[in-house]
Amino acid sequence: MHVFHYEKTFDGLLTAMFDAYSRKTFPDRLLLTGEPAPMFTESHIVITVKGKSARVWSGLVKKLDRRARNMVLHVWLSEQPGSDELIFRFLRKIFDSPGRMPINFADPDTLEIEKLACKVGREGEHVRQFVRWQKGADGTFFGATAPKYNALPLAINYFRDRFSDQKWLVYDTQRHYG
Repeated sequence: MHVFHYEKTFDGLLTAMFDAYSRKTFPDRLLLTGEPAPMFTESHIVITVKGKSARVWSGLVKKLDRRARNMVLHVWLSEQPGSDELIFRFLRKIFDSPGRMPINFADPDTLEIEKLACKVGREGEHVRQFVRWQKGADGTFFGATAPKYNALPLAINYFRDRFSDQKWLVYDTQRHYG
């Protein structure tokens, strides 16, 4: 059994993909750095390198259309247990296929990616629609939200366009960032 330990970032996941192909060893499990591995496993510690992750992403740009790449990002934002392993399996199928490949929804991993991406996309739409704004004493608009998935990054451009001439702040109370 092969285990890769990485820092649980998207760049870390892409670096793990790069390391897997360069080592020609693919992990059965992806674990957080420092998390104990099962017994009798071969472990590899992935050190996140922006250059490696950028090469993997540019390979995805060549292999997948924009919608499919957005599905991968949405699944990453879902923060669901095992979503990183799901993405890894999906990307491996993409990279192992010759040429540019249309998405195969008959594949169970692809279907799961699509379902989870749709759920996160809907949550992003709910964040855009249902954030309630309060005006602060200094004129700043404040909106608190607690989405099920990490959908705040999907709504930022919308808020930036909507409040382009005003000060505003959106805060995710569940993940403690804004």
